[in-house]
Amino acid sequence: MVAASIDIGMFIYILLLIYLTCLFYVYDIKSFRKNKTLHYVLSCIILILVAGFRYRVGLDTIAYMRSFESPYYPSLADFSFSGDYGGDIGWVFINAFAKSVGGGFYTVQFVQAIIVNVAVFWFIKRHSPKPFMAILLFFMFQWWNYCFEAMRESISIAFYLFALDALITENSLKKYYLRVWPAALVHTFGFVTFIFPLIKYIKVNKYLPIIIVVFMGVFLSIGDILTELVIGMDGMDSMVASKATKYIESDIYGVSNLSLVGIASLVVSRIIPMVYLIYVLHKDNDSSSKTFIPYLICYILVVILRIEVPIFFRFYNYFEVMMIIAMTQAVSVKHVRNRQVMTSLAWIMILFMVFIRTYELTKPETDSDVYKTYNRYVPYNSIFTQDYNEESEYGFRYFQ
Repeated sequence: MVAASIDIGMFIYILLLIYLTCLFYVYDIKSFRKNKTLHYVLSCIILILVAGFRYRVGLDTIAYMRSFESPYYPSLADFSFSGDYGGDIGWVFINAFAKSVGGGFYTVQFVQAIIVNVAVFWFIKRHSPKPFMAILLFFMFQWWNYCFEAMRESISIAFYLFALDALITENSLKKYYLRVWPAALVHTFGFVTFIFPLIKYIKVNKYLPIIIVVFMGVFLSIGDILTELVIGMDGMDSMVASKATKYIESDIYGVSNLSLVGIASLVVSRIIPMVYLIYVLHKDNDSSSKTFIPYLICYILVVILRIEVPIFFRFYNYFEVMMIIAMTQAVSVKHVRNRQVMTSLAWIMILFMVFIRTYELTKPETDSDVYKTYNRYVPYNSIFTQDYNEESEYGFRYFQ
């Protein structure tokens, strides 16, 4: 029975991968146009349905289910925006709505999946030259995390993408803040989006590599001091300070234990690909190709910060969609398409990044090899059968 469940769970993911790969080939490689919009919308709906109908898939999902079932989360009739429910008020409101319409936690899953997937698909459609390639990469890189794990944070990211579009297309700071403010209501660390407009002023110049190297050296020297400063915030009467301290003192996001090999792995898997994308896009004459370069630079800085203070790993999520779009731009810009060597190198780099992300799913997350990252998501179980995965339950208990 367990083997059959695993087979069916894997089959759903494999089927999704095949479908999205076929769409990428048909519409982005072969440039067919028939039913293009239909399949783009359909692929979004399918990802929403799969995420919405899941049952106890994702460690954070299990934790959120427990919070939903607790008496601390009210229905809409008892909800107040000034109330103290032990959680971010926007997230509590979504849970209250789900309770009031008579649905279980799957209603929360559907609301979250709709907000996140619609925002990502909309943003990709507006900014990627190869949208089907982008949603394929999104599925492989972040869909699992956005929908099954970082459910609150990904809603904040959805509002950020909605706001960022106004900043990119209209250069409107006013519209940006009118759109982004709910990000902090759903996830406390969403407040960082209030300072993200500064990112657009980061420029590429001949001093940039030197600045990054110096930044890396300085931060590696003071990383322990920063960690202590954050821990020292615990006495402050602040939800942000409290959550920062909780993350810093956790086994996952706490003090870094990266070896030199671990640091080298981050440089090879995260920093070098970003440097390549920045180089390719900066060489292009079209100014639109340079739109996301500042965000790639910021991604590099976040990786460097993560080396000493793992909590910065959480901020990868805010820049992943921009990175994915930059990947689609890298194989589309004229100076790459016109040179076979550059075209081959671009695809090799993208395949390398896909390989790295796939490999990361197979890494052990505990002291033993029993529990791997993919056990968070495999097998897929639905609310119709309400089976559950022993490995996922073990992972949930281990990280609590």
